[in-house]
Formats: sequence, structure tokens, C-alpha cells
Amino acid sequence: MNNENPPRADQYGSIVAVAGLLALIAGFVFSPKDAYPSYLTGFLFWIGLTLGCLPLLMIHNLTGGKWGFPMRPFWNAGLGTLPLMTLLVVPLFCGLKYLYPWAGLAFSQGAEVIRQRAIYLNTPGMVVRAVVSFAVWIGLARLLVWRSMRRSGEADRARSRTDLISGLGLVLFAVVTSFAFIDWLMAVEPAWYSSIFPAIVLVGQILCALAFGIFYGLPKFYKRPDSGELLNQVSNLLLAFVLMWTYLSISQIIIIYAGNLPHEIGWYLRRTRGGWLWLGLSLAVFQFGLPFVLLLFRGVKKSRYMLITITLMQLVAQAIATFWYTAPAYRHVLRLRWTDPVAFFGIGLAWLLIFRRQARREPGISS
Repeated sequence: MNNENPPRADQYGSIVAVAGLLALIAGFVFSPKDAYPSYLTGFLFWIGLTLGCLPLLMIHNLTGGKWGFPMRPFWNAGLGTLPLMTLLVVPLFCGLKYLYPWAGLAFSQGAEVIRQRAIYLNTPGMVVRAVVSFAVWIGLARLLVWRSMRRSGEADRARSRTDLISGLGLVLFAVVTSFAFIDWLMAVEPAWYSSIFPAIVLVGQILCALAFGIFYGLPKFYKRPDSGELLNQVSNLLLAFVLMWTYLSISQIIIIYAGNLPHEIGWYLRRTRGGWLWLGLSLAVFQFGLPFVLLLFRGVKKSRYMLITITLMQLVAQAIATFWYTAPAYRHVLRLRWTDPVAFFGIGLAWLLIFRRQARREPGISS
């Protein structure tokens, strides 16, 4: 059963993914003003899920503990999609003039800000920073994952090297990824700036990857005799990142509200009008409210179905958050375009196909 079904499923999935990506290419040609923003939203979610696996691996390397081992193979497989995401960043460079005001997109305000920041917001600079970012991410993934490092019976020197790479790598990852999301996400509205926003995005990535790892790792958790203790630990970690994401998000709102500056509040005004407020409220409920309440109960932390529900809720909420961060910069009213599901599921299906292929190579994972 496991020998034939996955390849057949992969074949069907490949056909659908190729069809979706071809439809997206048609959108780039015939409706670029819709297709490129949709592509940016889909790309940001899936690259976020990929990158979120990296700090979790480094955190587990530094802290140790049994809680991370059932999820590590899935985080390793998630990082195996980095070459795909490296390839998929190229269309963003082809559509810069449809995405960013500094690259040619019409923008009603902030022209002076764009001129002042032209030394940073320019095409060569963005390309160079993207190349550096992917080089750092791939380098860290190679050092931590792709260079086979034995977890059991590992020599002290090798373990010390892993700890050193993880400690320095966490700092380097935070800096490089923050600049990447300033380029790709904050620059869609160059008149707005928030020093907290990159941290919000980073924590959202980690939260998404943790939920993804718990979802796929649940069967491995329940095979262990100490499953109750381990599920309690990972659920507490999930709750901690939920609270961190909420704290950062509320802090940003309070600071901007207290400042009451036009170039700052405009970002929130665009996301609370034209129907966008409902998406923001859904994030408050599904990315914070419900998970916070549910994860307070120990019985919920041991329930397979409740954990599946909570982790899927987090993945969906993160997809909504990415859409809410991005789309209002291009649309005054909440409205789905045909390119939105095509871009999201086209990239996502390709991502999942690569993930499944990488997962089958990980020891201890049955496909």
C-alpha cells in the first residue's frame, strides 16, 4: 500500500500543480496587476512555513529534550523545500513594478519617502539582499540538516559544533529574515514602518512550522510510552508562541495608536475598512482567542482530535494573516480574485510534493 499510493498521489498532485502554475503564468501575462500580488501572498506563506522549521531545529539543538524528536524529521523535510522556494522567488523580481511603489507601482502618497529611501529600496539592492538571504538559509540548512549529523552517539566535538552553529545561527537567521520581510512585505507600503512588524512575521512563521510539525508528528507522539508528557510540553510551547505573537501584535497596535501619526495609522486604516476588519477580527479569535482558551486544559493537550483542530486552525489563521498583511495594499475592498487560490494552492501543492518526497527519505517516517 505504501509503495504504490504515494507515487500515484504524487503523479496526480504534480499534474494539478503544473496546471495551477501554468494558469498563474497566464495570469502574469494577461492580468499581471492581479496575478503578481496574489503570487506574493502565496509565496510569503509557503516560504514562511519553510523558514519556520529552521529556528525550531536550532532551538531544539540548544535546549535538547525529547519533545522535539518526533517533529524533527518533518522540519528537516520542510527545509528540503528551500531549493524550490529559491526558484519560486524569481517571478517576484519579474513583477516588481506591479508590486512595489518604488519600482513603478502607482502610489497615492509617500512619494517623498520613496525618494528618501531610494538608496535602500531599489531593484539591484533587493536582488542582492535576496541572494544573500537564501545563501544564509541554505547554508544553515546544509550545516544543520543536509550534512548528516548523527543524533545518537554523536561525538562531543560534533555536538558542540552543532550548538555553536545553532546559537550563532539563530541570531543570523533573525537578522537576515527580518531584512527579507522588510523587502518583500513592508515595502509594499514604503511610507509605513514598524520595528515590531518583522518580529511579528518571524514569530508567525515559527508558530506555523510548530503547528505543522505537531500535526504530522502526532502519530509518532502516540507511539511513545511518555506521550502524555511530551504532548503537554509541545502544547505549552505552542501556547507560548501564540502568546508571543499576540503580545507583539498588540504592542504594535498600542504604539501606533499612541503615536497617532498619519503615515503609521494608514496601514491599519486600510486593513479595517472595506470589509478587511473582519479578517483582522478572525485573527484575534482563531490565532489567539480559541487556541489560548483550549490550550489551558491538560485534557485538550492529550486529545488527538483537539490538537489536530488547533494546529490546523493555526495554519489557516497564518494564511489569513499573510493575506491580511499583503492584499489591502492593492485592494481597497475585501475581494478574492481568481488568481488568489490559483497562486496559493499552486505553490502549496508543489511545496507539499517536495515535502512528501523529502519526508520519505527521513528515517522513521512511513509514507
